[in-house]
Amino acid sequence: MDLIYHTINWLKGEILESLITGLVGLLITVAALLFWRYGNTPYGRALIIPLLVVGVIPFIMGISGAVSNYNKIAVYQKQCEQDREHFTVSEKNRVERFDNIFRYTYPMAIILVTGGAILFFILRSPTFKAISLAMMLLGVMTYFIDHFAKERADIYYQHIKSDITRNLHIYSE
Repeated sequence: MDLIYHTINWLKGEILESLITGLVGLLITVAALLFWRYGNTPYGRALIIPLLVVGVIPFIMGISGAVSNYNKIAVYQKQCEQDREHFTVSEKNRVERFDNIFRYTYPMAIILVTGGAILFFILRSPTFKAISLAMMLLGVMTYFIDHFAKERADIYYQHIKSDITRNLHIYSE
């Protein structure tokens, strides 16, 4: 199967993940607005700003990621048609660089969840409890998103390596 098919599938997976991220961000933002409108306890009121931050960031990142990846489909198809060898090698390098991100995001997610949980039980202020809940939520979202992104990147990378192996005679000329 042609590499561009796998590239498009990878991009479609990224688009779906971005849309889900945006939707989750929107839902968290709506929850913050509901706390603002109807929250009448100190803990409910304290959640407004932390939830807005944790909601708006993934909403913006999700929507921009979906649009960006959608626009890449035509660009990648054109690049592949123009110079398949260069496209394949550049995709291999891009995915290898992309894969390095997970060395940082997985520990960051663990730190956010663990740190948030510890702070939640140590601190008594409604504001700090709300911040710790937001930290945990952000950590879980990060892990969830990156888990599936890494899976897709690994699968795509295997297709790239298979394509290079299959077409080694073309790339070595």
